[in-house]
Amino acid sequence: MVELALEALQAQLQAYLNCLELCQVFRKQTDDPYVREALGRLIEELQESLAAIAGQLRRRGVAPGGYEVDGTGQARIQDVLAMRSLHSQLLAVRGSLVQLVAGYTASPPFANADATNSAGPDPLAAQARRMLDGWDQHMREMKAHFDKSLPSC
Repeated sequence: MVELALEALQAQLQAYLNCLELCQVFRKQTDDPYVREALGRLIEELQESLAAIAGQLRRRGVAPGGYEVDGTGQARIQDVLAMRSLHSQLLAVRGSLVQLVAGYTASPPFANADATNSAGPDPLAAQARRMLDGWDQHMREMKAHFDKSLPSC
């Protein structure tokens, strides 16, 4: 079972790296201050989670420093950069966060691993859920902001 938990942690590390890079590139590319602020907060949370996952891997004897954005992450970044619609870009970030949450629910080892460890998978799953919920809240606020700024007919 430890092998499976290790595999699941490695998969999550990769997903977090991909999501983090997407957010960093998108933040550099966008001019919208509301989006930049939200991405900044999200990037901080992603970095905290990455540090916790890296710690879990180090305790299992795996050096997490050798990981980098993979082909899936690169493709998603290119897709987001090619999008013309801010809403579509925001949804792409949301999709990346949904994958993080799904990684915890799809991997039974997370439910059983290191329940006594405060940086264990359960707190990470909760953090991923909070990041997704926060991003959804940001998207609702952005919609309200844009709806207010549109001239009424």
